[in-house]
Amino acid sequence: MATDIAMSSNALLLLGDNPISSFSETGAGAQVAANLYPETYRAILATYPWSFALKEQFLSRLTQSPDELTHYVYAFQLPADCIRLWKVMSWNDYSLVGAYVYSNQRELLARYIYEVEETALPPHVVKAIEYKLAAEFAVPVTEDTAKAQFYEQKYLFQLAQAQTIDSQSEPQKKIIDSPFINTRFSGASYSYLEG
Repeated sequence: MATDIAMSSNALLLLGDNPISSFSETGAGAQVAANLYPETYRAILATYPWSFALKEQFLSRLTQSPDELTHYVYAFQLPADCIRLWKVMSWNDYSLVGAYVYSNQRELLARYIYEVEETALPPHVVKAIEYKLAAEFAVPVTEDTAKAQFYEQKYLFQLAQAQTIDSQSEPQKKIIDSPFINTRFSGASYSYLEG
């Protein structure tokens, strides 16, 4: 089962350092992990719409209106656990401004990335995170930029695999029939060009 400590400890082991059982331990490895882990984890979650880290909910509309120069009528607050707004299901324009979403719709349904517990991570994502942590920890722990580059490459490869696996968790989207596509691929003759 993945935890913040276990993934950080594995990253340190990849670098040839000692494993840790707590972020409060003495030693460079534990100090580096304690400082770099939280934002590295959040940054990895924000890179992709992971199926295990997506939430959908209606945004809370605020009583204050946006500045009239924005040309929007309503302001909405992003959820407290939102790392990255991925999509707003809206028929109208909207604008993301800091922690607010401005829109002319009275209700907004948002899909966003949240900070999922590490225990919910699938193994292919855990491995990517461990490689990224090794890349981030390499210079402060070992002072070896070659190790940092090596694990960054391993991370990018594993991240691509993890994204591919995660993308297969949903059925394929149907191709929507449209007159443009039908005309384009119907083999229609272009006699008006011959004449």
